[in-house]
Amino acid sequence: MTRRRRVVITRLGGPEVLRVDTDDAPRPGPGQVRIRVAAAGVARADLLMRAGRYPGRTPTPPFTPGWDATGVVDAVGPDVPARWRDRRVVALTLTGGHASHVCAPAAGVVELPDTLQGYAAACLPLNYVTAYELLHQVARVRPGERVLVHGAAGGVGTALLELGHLHGAEMHGVAAPRDHPLIEEYGAEPVHRARAGPTRADVVFDMVGGVTLRDSWRSLHPAGRLVSYGFLASRASPPGDLLRLRLWDALPNGRHAAFYRLSSSARRHPERIRATLERLVGKLAEGRLRPRITACIPLDEPAKAHLATDDGASRGKVLLLP
Repeated sequence: MTRRRRVVITRLGGPEVLRVDTDDAPRPGPGQVRIRVAAAGVARADLLMRAGRYPGRTPTPPFTPGWDATGVVDAVGPDVPARWRDRRVVALTLTGGHASHVCAPAAGVVELPDTLQGYAAACLPLNYVTAYELLHQVARVRPGERVLVHGAAGGVGTALLELGHLHGAEMHGVAAPRDHPLIEEYGAEPVHRARAGPTRADVVFDMVGGVTLRDSWRSLHPAGRLVSYGFLASRASPPGDLLRLRLWDALPNGRHAAFYRLSSSARRHPERIRATLERLVGKLAEGRLRPRITACIPLDEPAKAHLATDDGASRGKVLLLP
């Protein structure tokens, strides 16, 4: 029997509630593959789940977090072709990725080409799939449009800047002055505050909420679109923001507002999410994407990984390595 090591959130709280357990690796069920994980991404959503502040669906402790992982298929479930064994893959796991082994639906994993080495693919499922969905499925950004991104120095923020620039949009990123060189690296115009950005933006992506959401709405072009996709600050009020977005979207002034959550889209449109991930793997293999990895931390040090992700000076993806 294969043994597994996994990070467990034992109860809601700070990094001290994280524990590394050893047990039997799960057997893949019908339609599943088991991935021997090489690298798993740590996200701010993991930190919010651990603290009990995540605005979406949170598993009841104890549970293993982890939205995305890359590795090698070492077992297949019933009805899955044996040819999947030993293939290098990447997957959006939603939970359970912070482990040496994780099971995922075979229909959702994407094979990695031999030319793509290293851990960069582990940055794609959460950050880049979210950004692609926001640009092309929710806001439907067109080349030449002016786009303002809040939290532009974060993982989804830089993915938005990069993918938007590749698409031909005029990208503007809201970030602290120390992050302006990073914003420029991704082909965007850095701004310090929303009001300093384009006064008539076609699209605004806002992951902060609260007061920032109101500034975002005011900065829109008369036919602009505002998309909120998360809550960076724990002080934000998700129910209040969601109600505000619905009210704004109902106003007959030509502007539109929406909220997006990747986990909901993954459950409702798994085929689309997989196709997007496959498209992004192709762009990464072609050298058109440059995911930023901040740190690679052993799986046995999950608290360190959470602290690194929570560090305001940290920009890019923190990875856990089993």
